Amino acid sequence: MTKAILDERPTLADEARTRARARIVQAAMIELAARGVDVTIDEIAISAGVSRRTVFRHFATHGQLLATASAEIWRSFEGKLPGPPNPGQDLDTWLTQAAVTIHELNTKILGQAFWGLNALESNEHAELSEWRAELMSRRVRTINQFTAIAWDVAGGTGEPPSWVVDAFALLLSSFASNGLSVGRVRPPEETGRVCARILLSVLAAALDGRLRKTASVRTA
Repeated sequence: MTKAILDERPTLADEARTRARARIVQAAMIELAARGVDVTIDEIAISAGVSRRTVFRHFATHGQLLATASAEIWRSFEGKLPGPPNPGQDLDTWLTQAAVTIHELNTKILGQAFWGLNALESNEHAELSEWRAELMSRRVRTINQFTAIAWDVAGGTGEPPSWVVDAFALLLSSFASNGLSVGRVRPPEETGRVCARILLSVLAAALDGRLRKTASVRTA
């Protein structure tokens, strides 16, 4: 092994810093999902098993750490999202499985982070506010893509109606995950099945509306 190659290898100190940073980010993701954006540096440090000083060696500000953690949360969420249906898979089965998966992700990965990021209005954490704009853009893109797949599988042509997109955005969000649990605890699997049934009705109504409109035009 040449000296040049040896010089490129990370030192033990570099590896230790990388591991410490990863532990801090992982702890911040867990605490952010559990407590929301009000989570403190001290709570994250305790969860990571490091000192407050160590946290600030890796992140200049509280907001920078929360922005990094929330970006990782969303990256993890996106990486686990269901893909298009398999060949021969019917719409009902696919949409039900997809809705169940998304509500499980809403509960287990996004958690309280979703509420804080959507309600964030103050400039207390400038970095987090900047990330919020990116998050909203990515969420819109994700829901548009998912709705387009469902619309195509259902037999729709062209772009799905905007109200159908709105229905998917609402019924696959954390608002539905929590809202449908009012009065009793409803597990994500049950929530997903309920939302899938509603969305199937939404798709059917939208397609029927288009067929009626087309028939009216032809008759006229």
